[in-house]
Formats: sequence, structure tokens, C-alpha cells
Amino acid sequence: MYHPHLSRRQLLSLMGASAVTVVATACGTSESSSDTKGGASSITATGDSARRFRHGVASGEPLPEAVVIWTRVTPSDDALPGSNKGAPTEVFWELSRGADFKTIVQSGKVMSSAARDHTLHIDVTGLQASTPYWYRFATQDGVSPTGRTKTAPALNAKPAALRFGMVTCAEYEFGFFAAYRHLAARNDIEAVLHMGDYIYEFGTSYGPVATPGAGFGRVHNPPKEITTLSDYRTRYGQYRSDPDLQKLHARHPFITIYDDHEIANDWWREGAENHDDSEGAFIDRLAAGLQAWREWLPLRPFSATDPLRAWRRMQFGDLVDLWALDTRLYRDQQPTNAIVGYGSVDPAVDSPTRTMLGAEQKTWLKTGLADSTARWKVLSNQVPFYPFVVGAALPNVLEQLLDPLDGTLPPLPATLTVEDWNGYRAEQQEMMAVMAEAKNVVVLTGDYHESFAAEVPIHPGDYLLNGNSVAVEFICPSVTSPGLSETLEGVGIGPLSSLINPVFELNLTLANPWVKYHEGFSNGFAVVEFGRERTQMDYWFIADRSKAETTATVAASWEVRQGAAKLFKAAAPLTV
Repeated sequence: MYHPHLSRRQLLSLMGASAVTVVATACGTSESSSDTKGGASSITATGDSARRFRHGVASGEPLPEAVVIWTRVTPSDDALPGSNKGAPTEVFWELSRGADFKTIVQSGKVMSSAARDHTLHIDVTGLQASTPYWYRFATQDGVSPTGRTKTAPALNAKPAALRFGMVTCAEYEFGFFAAYRHLAARNDIEAVLHMGDYIYEFGTSYGPVATPGAGFGRVHNPPKEITTLSDYRTRYGQYRSDPDLQKLHARHPFITIYDDHEIANDWWREGAENHDDSEGAFIDRLAAGLQAWREWLPLRPFSATDPLRAWRRMQFGDLVDLWALDTRLYRDQQPTNAIVGYGSVDPAVDSPTRTMLGAEQKTWLKTGLADSTARWKVLSNQVPFYPFVVGAALPNVLEQLLDPLDGTLPPLPATLTVEDWNGYRAEQQEMMAVMAEAKNVVVLTGDYHESFAAEVPIHPGDYLLNGNSVAVEFICPSVTSPGLSETLEGVGIGPLSSLINPVFELNLTLANPWVKYHEGFSNGFAVVEFGRERTQMDYWFIADRSKAETTATVAASWEVRQGAAKLFKAAAPLTV
């Protein structure tokens, strides 16, 4: 349940009755809508899709028998995102087995509402497993673009292999979303995993760092830091107007988790690094950001009894169990650190009472991992999980003597990052113990703006002696957001910025040998394939994010083999 320090009822109240409708019921056809199965196409309207359906179409949350389809209708030219304007509008929808819409599987109609920012979510059920479908929407004077989606394999299916796209961290002002375009062009993707930071809350800068967007026509709207529901809706509307993001949504279903920038940088359940009293009460901002996220992404309610819940489990035959996590809404405040989540000797790092997941989500995850019979147990996870230390770790026996992991002493060895799982080491260790028993655990992560492939040692100080590893982690590159070296250079620390990456790499080599691959400068996306005997991650980098038509190439490929939580360079990239 929600943490008592932040009133769950108050948060729902602030989100408003319309927001509860979005979370709890809008993803099904509403009371004012109707739907039918089979029959001929009922959409005959013609018109300008760019006028009524300016934000494209999308699908998400694929199950064997269901998928959510989404759009936003613009009833009138003044009914822009966040405007709270526009009359209720009847919107028709239909889902077909073919792109020509000659075989309509289901269809219906639903009313849009300014209370939901004219976004529409239809949870289409009764579908065939592992089947592609096409869908579209229409008003009396406009037809939407066509979207393609696909249902998940049946629960008892035994897929030979499944591929997923991975994307994260798309800051509009840092470049074009070419990574989305390249991923949209692929025909081999089951679904796209968006790992968070779908939008950014900043104004016309990246915190204290200047952004280059003005030079190529990409400046945030509104041109200020967003804090209100209207602000968040407007910002989502801008991002969803991007043609490359529209292409990706129209081509593949999404499975989405949020991270911090959907609300505010480094937020936790009662506040954020990027929020102060001058911006109002944090709970108001949190309610606004969560409501806009649910409105603008193709989501279904994840719990009938807990409308705030975003964590859920999705199964893809006997091959993949996927747990989509929420490491924000329930987390304790990050430990004291030197600079924006880096460097800490705060004893809170090891406190056994501090949590990332909250008690209910943690129990759910631990139980699910222990009970799963899938070949691969996969965590869709916002922030890095693997141990990340400064200086060599001590052997486990000695570390237990000198650092009892009870939150009474500074962490030993010192952790480099604390905004991720390394700031919550007792819970991190607790989860590692479960992973060791579950076997074949793969952690998929966004957030960092750099690319990593790492093993996960439960006892870092013993790694060089016995190679202990209980899982592997793949961290995908950001779509546009800058890495650490570029960010520090933007802050203006001068020549020191050129030393950051060499020092960082040296620490990885000497103190974190379980990190097998790191690249800290390139943007792009990733493709991960789960097979019967191995899982492979391909890292795709774009050439120049400031150019809309930039190219993409495979930079590295790493794999983990079934039954052994160890990483190896793959023999070749996945064939397309």
C-alpha cells in the first residue's frame, strides 16, 4: 500500500475524479461507449488526420488476449493539450486482422473529454495470442493514421525466441528522436520497453546545463519548468507531436515504466531534488505528473484496488516473465551525497529499514521470482542495479566484520552512486539473494545515459576469487540525453571534464571488474533477444543526434547463456 507519510487518499483527491477515471476505467470502453465484434468497417469519414489526430496513435500492454489502443483527438483548433478546452467528441475505433481493414475484428465508439485531455484508451479484449492487428480511429471529419500492434504469446506457448526494443531518456532539446525512427523500421520486435524519462520536466535548459535545441529548432513547450497538470499535458503533447516517436508508437506496442523526469529530477515519495517550496506543494506536482503520464501513454489500470499502482507482471509464453518495477513512488529519500547522486559515505546507504520498492511491491517481486517457471526472469527496471563502488571491495568475510550493513557505519567500500540501487544496499542485497535462487535473471535498465553490460556479484570483494554472479544487467543508451562527461562539461568545470571519463574507466577496471562493457558518449537504442539457450543485447548508436536523418549502427553485442549468470561477447549482432 502507499506509504502513510504521504496521504494516498489526498493524492487521489488531487488527481481528481477524472484522473481516477483515467487510472481505473478509461482504458476500457466507458459507460457512454459501445463496441461490437466482427462486421464490416464502419469508418467512412474522410478528412485531415493531421488536424483531428495530431498526436498519432499508440498501443501497449500486450497480453495474449488483449491490447490497449490509444489516441488523442483534437476537437477544435483551440483544444490543445493542457488547454482544458474542446467539446466532448464522438470517436470511432476499429481493429482489423489486416492493414486494409477488410476483416474487422472489433469496433466501437467512445466520447472524448477535456477532463482526460481528450486522450482515449481502449482495452480491446478477446483477441488471438501472438497475432498482429491493425487499428485506427475516426471522427465525423477525420481519420487517424493506422497503427499496428501485436498480442503476446499464449501462456503455454514455447517461443523459440522473442525480441524487444529498449529506449530511455529522450530529452527533446538535446536532439532529434532518430533512435525511435530506426527502431520503428524493424519488423522483428515483440514490443518496445520504454525504461523511463519519456519526457523531461526542465525548461529551456538541462538543469544548470545549456541545451543545444535552439540551434536546430527544438525548444521545450512551455518554455519553463513544468509543475502543473496543464504544463505536463502541454509537454506530453509536444513530445507526442514528434514524427519519429509517432512512427514508433504506430509500429510496435509499448510496455512503459516511469522514472524521475516524468515528475521532477531525483524524486522520491515525498519530494525531489528538483523541487522547492517556491514551486508549490510536491504532492500537487506529483499528482499532476502521474495523471498526465497515465493519460498520454497506452496504459491499462494495473490494479482494481490500488489506482496508483504502476508495477505489474507480464508473461510471454514459457520464455519470459517480465516484471515492470516502480522504484520511485515508494522509495525513501536518497542518502546524502557529494553531487547529484554521486559519492556518499552516509551510513543510510546500508540501513536495513530503507526501501526502493516498498514492502508490498518487494514481497510481490520476491514471491514472483521464486515461483516463476519461465526460462528468463526479466526486470524492467529504472535505475542501475549492479554494485558500483569506489576503490577495491574487501573480501566478504572481512567486510562483514568491518561493515555490518546495519546503517551504523559509512558504507565499505564507498558507493559511487546513491540515486540508484546502490543507495539502498540492504534491499539490493536482499534482492540478490532471491536472484541467486531464481536463476536466469536479467535486469534491463535505463536512466544512466550511458551503455553498460555488467554481471551482478552478491559479494563484490570475492568476485576476483570465485567470479560469483547471480544475474546480469544490460543498461541501454539514451535516445538523446547527455552522459556524465558531457553533462559536467556543460556545467563549466573546464579542463577537469576531460579527466572524468578516464578516471571513471580506471575505477571500473580496478574496482568494478564485473562491468564487462561501458560506453559513455553515444546515444541510441538497444535490441534484446531472449532465446531458449541465451539472451543477447545489441547496442545501437546513432551518428549525430542533432541531425534528424542520422544513421544507426551496431556498436557492441553481449550475451548471457542459460544457466550461468556470466557475460560474453556475442559472436555477431542479431540478424534483422
